[in-house]
Amino acid sequence: MSMLKVHAAALSCKIASYHEFLARFSKTKKVVYGFVEGKEDPCFYRGFIEHFLPDDWEVELWPAGNRDQVLRIYRDIDWRQFPKKRVCFFVDRDLSDLISEKLPNDFNVYVTDKYSIENSIVTRGTCRRILTEVFGFSNASHDEIDRVCDQFEANLEEFFIAMIPTMARILFWRSAGTKANLNDIKIGKMFSIQDGRLIVDTSSAAEAKRALYIHKSAGVKFEASTDISIHEAQFRKASSYRSFVRGKYVLWYLVEFCKSVHQSSATFFAAYVNAPKMKVTVSAGNAVTVLGNRARVPQSLRTFISNTFCAYIEQKRV
Repeated sequence: MSMLKVHAAALSCKIASYHEFLARFSKTKKVVYGFVEGKEDPCFYRGFIEHFLPDDWEVELWPAGNRDQVLRIYRDIDWRQFPKKRVCFFVDRDLSDLISEKLPNDFNVYVTDKYSIENSIVTRGTCRRILTEVFGFSNASHDEIDRVCDQFEANLEEFFIAMIPTMARILFWRSAGTKANLNDIKIGKMFSIQDGRLIVDTSSAAEAKRALYIHKSAGVKFEASTDISIHEAQFRKASSYRSFVRGKYVLWYLVEFCKSVHQSSATFFAAYVNAPKMKVTVSAGNAVTVLGNRARVPQSLRTFISNTFCAYIEQKRV
C-alpha cells in the first residue's frame, strides 16, 4: 500500500490503532491482522488464533477502544486494498439481542456467542484447570475435583439468577441510551463466596441497597419510580440470563469461587489440610492473562478462524 494511500485512509478515521495498522500492514509478510475492543482482548484472542496458524505465520491484534470503534474501522476500511479474510474484527455481542441492535453480518466479523468472550471461558473445564494448575490442587483426586466442579456449576446458576435485577437495570439504561460506567460496579460489594458457596441476601432491603449501589457506581441518577419488570422478564428467559450477564461479572464469580475453595482447602480435599501454594496470585486485574490460555476455544471462534485467517493462508500457499 503506497504512503499516499495510507495517509488518505488515515484522514477518514481518527482511531489510533487504525493508523498503526495502516502503517504496519505488509502485503508480503506472513501476518494476519485483527481488531478487538479492549486492551485485554488481545490476550484472549491471540492465544486462540495462534493455535490454528502455521508456525511461520503471526497475528497482530489492535485494541480499538470499544465495540463502536472496532465497527467504525470495519466500515471505514477500503476493502479494495485489503483481503477480507486477512483482516478480521472481533466484537462482543453485549445486549444487542435484547435491544434489537443490529451488528454487521459479514464473514470477517466475529460476534461472541454470549455477552462477551469471557462468558465462553467461564466453564466447568476452565474451573478444573484453574484449580489444579493455578491454585495448586494437582494432587486432589478426580472425584474430589468433580464434586467441587459440581458445586461450581450449581452456584454459577444461582449467580446468574442473583444478577438478573442488576442486568435488567443495565438493559434499561442501554435501551434508554443512558450512559453508565459499568466498570465501576464491583460485584464483590454485592455478593460474596464462602466455602465455595455464593452468599446472597435476598431480602427486599438488601435488593434496594444493591440498586442504589449500582446506580451510584455507574454514575446514573436513581429514580425509585423506574419500573424494570419488563427488562427482568427478558432476562428470566432461560436463554437470556445464562448468556447475557456481563462477562467481567461472570469472570469475577469464577475467580472468587476458586479463591474460596483454596481458602477452605480441608473442606474439599483430604490431602490438603492447609491451602497449597499457588503458582500465581489471581485477581480481577490479571484474570484475563491467567485464564486466557487455559480455556477451550469456542466452536464458533474455531469455525471463524478456519474460514478467514486459515483460508487466506491456504490461498497464499497455492
